[in-house]
Amino acid sequence: MPAKQRTEFLVSVMNRPGELGRVLESLAKGKVNVLGVCGWGEGETAKVMIVPDNDAKARKALAAGGFSFAEGPVIAVSGASGVGTGAKLAVKLAGAGLNIDHVYASTTGKGSGSVMLHVTDPAAALKALGGK
Repeated sequence: MPAKQRTEFLVSVMNRPGELGRVLESLAKGKVNVLGVCGWGEGETAKVMIVPDNDAKARKALAAGGFSFAEGPVIAVSGASGVGTGAKLAVKLAGAGLNIDHVYASTTGKGSGSVMLHVTDPAAALKALGGK
């Protein structure tokens, strides 16, 4: 499974209906393709993590939408999905002494899938997973 370092944008919004749509519409208007998204509520606020295909376009689109955000590295892994695929990734990273701070993934259940991993040392994770 190919692994690549990407940028994850952490966007803060109010925890109310329509906020995720507002964030995603801003990105769509900026012609940003979203490779991964995850979100959750924390009382009155909510967090949305987004991995875009183009960091510069995402920055511009989020700023134009009036959103506050932070950026950080994640390791994006894509490829064939199946029973035990996630376990193999986690075991490889653990074997390299790396902690996974957070993870989110998507698959259709057969075929291909993708996973975003926030780890303690992205360069070491790429080495462990054979990525760039």
